[in-house]
Amino acid sequence: MNVLGISAHFHDATAALMVDDAIVASVAEERISRQKHDASLPLNAASACLAFGGLSAQDLDAVVFYEAPHEKFTRVLASTMAGFPRTLGRFVSGMKGWLGEKLFVRNALSKALDVHPNRVAFSSHHASHATHAFVMSGFDEAAVLVVDAVGEWTTTSIGRARRGEPVELLETHEYPDSLGLFYAAFTGFLGFAPNSEECSTMALASFGQPTRVAEVRQVLRLAEDGTFSLARDAFDLLADGKATYTPSFVRRFGEPANAATVERYGTLDALAPAVTVISPELTPWVDLAASVQSVLEEALLGLCRRAARLVPTRRLCLAGGVALNCVAVSRLAREGPFETMFVPPDPGDGGAAVGAALAHALREGRTVTIPKSPFLGLTPRYEDVHAMLEHLDPAHLSRVNNAGSVTCHRFTDDDRGLGFAADRLAMGKIVAWVDSRAETGPRALGHRSLLAHPGRLDTVRRLGRAVKRRAAFRPYALSLNATRATGVLHEGRAAGTLPWMQRTAPVHDGLRPQLRGGVHVDGTTRPQIVSREAQPRFAALLDAFEATTGVPALLNTSLNERGQPLVDSAVDALTMFARTDLDVLMLDTLALERTR
Repeated sequence: MNVLGISAHFHDATAALMVDDAIVASVAEERISRQKHDASLPLNAASACLAFGGLSAQDLDAVVFYEAPHEKFTRVLASTMAGFPRTLGRFVSGMKGWLGEKLFVRNALSKALDVHPNRVAFSSHHASHATHAFVMSGFDEAAVLVVDAVGEWTTTSIGRARRGEPVELLETHEYPDSLGLFYAAFTGFLGFAPNSEECSTMALASFGQPTRVAEVRQVLRLAEDGTFSLARDAFDLLADGKATYTPSFVRRFGEPANAATVERYGTLDALAPAVTVISPELTPWVDLAASVQSVLEEALLGLCRRAARLVPTRRLCLAGGVALNCVAVSRLAREGPFETMFVPPDPGDGGAAVGAALAHALREGRTVTIPKSPFLGLTPRYEDVHAMLEHLDPAHLSRVNNAGSVTCHRFTDDDRGLGFAADRLAMGKIVAWVDSRAETGPRALGHRSLLAHPGRLDTVRRLGRAVKRRAAFRPYALSLNATRATGVLHEGRAAGTLPWMQRTAPVHDGLRPQLRGGVHVDGTTRPQIVSREAQPRFAALLDAFEATTGVPALLNTSLNERGQPLVDSAVDALTMFARTDLDVLMLDTLALERTR
């Protein structure tokens, strides 16, 4: 069975292709359009997936959209009409979008792909999330918890999953009671972009103390049975502007923060267990972030306990956008009722495109194959860069201000290239690493990564200032081989069960100085545990770096500039190299090095 899964119209639109009951490709539209969080119908991504699978749209048995648009439309219509006349502006703007492509997805996909409308099917939003997480886990059976902003009407669901069967959703929580919308509202209040920069709220929380939990629990009310509700007077989820909090919310928590205020504080300025001194100006914001994070974790623990009562099993699969909160996932793993947890590398709407295809196949009685890894993106065409360099003076790749010159290195074998990269990393150079098929989801996992020596704080600061241009309080991650996990991390064995940066783990005290750039202010990192079987080349680079420096991990962050999606193609990487302060770009057997 050949199925194309599609997610679109909110954020991170994605196409995923199943061929003969196995997922062979998953591509986010933003990787091709270069528009971060691109929500448009992912026609470029669909074409790329079909080309990768050697298919045309006429070879598809089904095109499956990840949610039911007519049901979602009823929520938007009912909620906006209920707020009249205050919601008139939201009603008008919403109807413009819905009465265009959003409501008539079947027709839009049929026309764009030239397939019969009868071949366009739909999966519910939470069934798509749940199926993706469960199938990718490889478990025979599990409870499934999906927590996000909102799908059609559902914001939270608990399900039972068995291999070879469609996931059964046993219980749902409905809009407007939503943990995703709760966290997004506070993200906006703290000066960040809601539905985009929740990671900033999570990072900021580590600097504070949860001294305002009682206040936060007044707007997110948690019941002993694991259910929850939002205070209706505190949230305006239909606001015409970006702020989804009300004057009542502001009376409780004060005036909103300015992002510039909190962005000045750096995660490299202090480290647990040393005392972190927070300025009086910043204290209210970091303490509020810590309190919001704490209450979110309490809510998720309550839901996990509820799931354990509904589905008596040792295993839990967690999905939805809230599952990207790796700090909360870590607490669930430590304190929750399940022995084993699984979070897919792309638990948000991008992964739901994969889930939509899988859910359709299961409904049709097919036996689906477990995806082996998150590396389901496109393969870079290195030959495009080689061809460009034949006609391009390397000096033109220097920065506009003519700082330094660029040298091309070509290696006759991979060992020489790995040795070169390890040597440059040891020297404190920032290396852009492009290797094989791109990873799915928002996190770089060693195929589209920026790498640096985690003990060279001068390098790490330059990485944040001149390449990533990111807020100093946001931490970086560490990549390390699976054989080194227990020696580096206090929870090494547990972290090994979540290999793709889905949780945090404390770094051993004695190793923190040499890994400092990848350690957050609370002494934790978000580890990528590298499998030699899945990533032999990246594992070999980690070995070469350790052999050169004695350091058992590399700092790893996504290969992109601020406000840009992850680099996808080799030409994208070359463009970023020319535009930023990168030192080295590694493209298979080619390296471009900027010297100063």
